[in-house]
Amino acid sequence: MSHLVVTGYASLDYAVGLAGQAIGDKTTLIASRDTGAWPRAGGCPTYVAAAAVRAGQPATPIMWAGSGEEGALFTRAVAAQGLPTGGIGSVPSPRSPTALMVYQADGSCICLYDPALNGSERLTETQTALIAGASHLCISVGPPHLMAPILEACPPGARLYWAVKNDPDAFPAALRARLAGRADVIFCSASERVLIPATDALVVETRGAASVAITEGATTTELPVRRVETRDTTGAGDTFAGGFIAAEMSGATPFAAAQAGISAAAALLKARAGRKDQ
Repeated sequence: MSHLVVTGYASLDYAVGLAGQAIGDKTTLIASRDTGAWPRAGGCPTYVAAAAVRAGQPATPIMWAGSGEEGALFTRAVAAQGLPTGGIGSVPSPRSPTALMVYQADGSCICLYDPALNGSERLTETQTALIAGASHLCISVGPPHLMAPILEACPPGARLYWAVKNDPDAFPAALRARLAGRADVIFCSASERVLIPATDALVVETRGAASVAITEGATTTELPVRRVETRDTTGAGDTFAGGFIAAEMSGATPFAAAQAGISAAAALLKARAGRKDQ
């Protein structure tokens, strides 16, 4: 049976839209706050796995949260999205990874991230067994000291996805080369494309509201994307990846999978734009 496992950092997200630009020593009013998700479960694994589950495929996120109330709140928020929580490792800490997502009036976003756990994450037996039993594994940005063990636990026959992030601590050059040599599909943004070494993998590059580019060998094909007007775009790229993977798990071609990913990301953004308290 197919089963997607997604590894990476957890994040309890607090997202707001400002009426202006944040300036030191001056109050800036909050113009919008999604009270339907305050806070909300974030982190790449949450978005990727949630999109796959919404598309009808089994998916389990592997992340780490603190043992205090913040971690409990995060776990409840993950469960509220219909995701299994057995892959969430607990680290003895009153704090849990948290992010403030501050969207400014000019469209820019200030992300303030508290990793909280300071490298104390460990792969549990349950997490290792989930990775070893995965038919599809997506590695996103996560604890640097666990990247190699996660890759080593990946079954030889599993389809491997690498979600690139410009984080040299999590993805140093040697690991990027190893992932580029093992991955079947690599997801990146336009700015992250330069981080990928030579590879035989299918490279799927999101270009914001412009397009999605699929590169296979020497051939690149662009698919159009329809803009959705919303400030809060956090998780759109990971939701695209989850929709893509779910479609591949159903037997879709890369181009059909990319269309499914585009639809998944658009649905996420439209849902946010449509909420009255946004």
